[in-house]
Amino acid sequence: MQHEQYKAIRLFEKLRIKKTKLLTSLTFLLRCRDHNTIPRFLQFQHHMHSRTAYRKYQRSSFALFLERIQQNRRELDNISRDLLEIHVRLAIVLSKSDWSLIDQITFKKAASVGEDSKARQLRKFARLHKTQHPTTSTSNETVINLSGQKLDDGVFLATTERS
Repeated sequence: MQHEQYKAIRLFEKLRIKKTKLLTSLTFLLRCRDHNTIPRFLQFQHHMHSRTAYRKYQRSSFALFLERIQQNRRELDNISRDLLEIHVRLAIVLSKSDWSLIDQITFKKAASVGEDSKARQLRKFARLHKTQHPTTSTSNETVINLSGQKLDDGVFLATTERS
């Protein structure tokens, strides 16, 4: 009986950690979807270089991307059901103080793993978003003539040197 309880507690801990990782992964995927950024593992390699082929690659990658989000949601649902089943089983067998201690320890470990995973996913998203949607720097060389007079080259150079 003791060995089965230990196995159930370890399984509860592993499932809780897995659920936390899946939640951070789902958050990452949803953030990518909202910012129109496709993760590297879902990007097709472009062997044909035409606009039509590029659009087809993009649509295929995005379709797989949405399927991955649904897969994560299904897996989260299954893990939540398993966690509930083990939770009820352990709560019946263990004393209230033992169950409280195990619940607290597994929650803290899952939260710690979740924070690490969240930080990694945020760095990964920032890097992906930067490469897929580079920001264009604006040039300060534009001069707007509000005077209505034609500027000669000397005045134009003087105004560009001040800025």
